[in-house]
Amino acid sequence: MKASRLIFAGILLSSGAFAVEFQYSLKSFVWEEFGDSGNKLLKESGFLHEIGATHKFEIPVLYLKPYIGVEIGSVKYDGATWAGTPVESDTNYWGVRTKIAIGKELGIFYGETGTGYDYWKRNIETVDTAIGYTETWSQWYIPVRAGIKTDMEDVELWCFGEYRFNLETKNQPSIGGITIKPKSGLFFSVGGGVRVSRITAEVVYSYDKWKKSDPACSLSGCYLQPESKRQVLQFTLGYQF
Repeated sequence: MKASRLIFAGILLSSGAFAVEFQYSLKSFVWEEFGDSGNKLLKESGFLHEIGATHKFEIPVLYLKPYIGVEIGSVKYDGATWAGTPVESDTNYWGVRTKIAIGKELGIFYGETGTGYDYWKRNIETVDTAIGYTETWSQWYIPVRAGIKTDMEDVELWCFGEYRFNLETKNQPSIGGITIKPKSGLFFSVGGGVRVSRITAEVVYSYDKWKKSDPACSLSGCYLQPESKRQVLQFTLGYQF
């Protein structure tokens, strides 16, 4: 207990004035699902918005950087429902994204790992030809990031690559009363940014692919999540208060 208090006190003292960075992100978003033969079952595309906050705690040898953000938006849906009915609709997204990164800088190089948890709802609206439904998703993962960073007076530049190890992903649709667990595929990001004084700008491309899940069954029938792919091009502006 005494050791934990000393560590916490060290974080507060080393961080100096507590300066939180607030961020706004505009996301060009694409979600696709595929059948066993590789045929595209549906596509969602549009823009999502995210507002978040982060702070970098400098501690001896390492640094700690937590993040929390809220994501919301509506995109176009072009595909089919669980029953296979062709439909064009809108899909509403909202969710919470959290991450705790632990990093180390070595000259111009830096590396990070930690843990992340994302929670989001995917609500397909009802239209004349089909009844909508909601999916509740969650994902635990471990990010591993490596990058290059350089400082020039009040200007800081960086670029990075990140691979994410998926620990568990769940999808709980509002139909069936079941929990579907898509299998791990490929999860990575590449990006870069600049900080001038208190203002930050960053561009990140993220790719997430889940393999087809095993069927999950209830009294109403058996359901599965087909191979699914999410691509996001994210533009972020931040200001440190």
